[in-house]
Amino acid sequence: MRKYPFVTLDAEHDRELHTWLGDYIAQPHPELGRDGPVCPFVEPSLRADSLIAVGHRWEGPPHLPRMVRMIEDATRMFRSIDWKARNPQLHALVVLVTDLPEEGWWLIDEGHRATKDRAVAEGLMLGQFHPDCRAPAARNPLFPVNRAPWPMIAIRNMAFHDILFLHDHPGWFSNYRERYARYYDSGARIDPRFAGLYASAVRAADEHAVPVLSGRADRSR
Repeated sequence: MRKYPFVTLDAEHDRELHTWLGDYIAQPHPELGRDGPVCPFVEPSLRADSLIAVGHRWEGPPHLPRMVRMIEDATRMFRSIDWKARNPQLHALVVLVTDLPEEGWWLIDEGHRATKDRAVAEGLMLGQFHPDCRAPAARNPLFPVNRAPWPMIAIRNMAFHDILFLHDHPGWFSNYRERYARYYDSGARIDPRFAGLYASAVRAADEHAVPVLSGRADRSR
């Protein structure tokens, strides 16, 4: 079995992480821009014993290629886990990067940026967290929703609501559309915001589509 560069969290970090998840991530927030908890999957995932948290001890100076390798290792680990819950929407892996100093927090953001294309292509979503993270809430761009007590990366499977995060990037939307177009095309009742973002993304994709050549010679001349 492949050995990954992650360790079991010590008791203090594990306790503090679960307190933060319960007191913040699994709770509503007045600046979120919608009803419900910050992440609606965390509490069900915890109940199903399918939120796995591990640590990665950072050593040495900031080094982006190393952070990228760590995130790629985490995505491989995510796919290798024998999850207890059958519902893939409840599977979550959290990597707490210990001993990463404040001057290295930017690695979390840039590592997330460098690895997201590949993750989305594989049907995964990455979340970056640290004490000064500026990633905004999907419905309130003024609220930095991903602030956390420690530098972290979270990994989960792509979900239907991820149109909120994937609609404005052609490559990401293409992967989302491949998985979820049937729901939009079925005539099912869908959150109007989701439906609007999806329709706009489809129009943008169609406008920029490259015509498919038939391979036949044009004999009209």
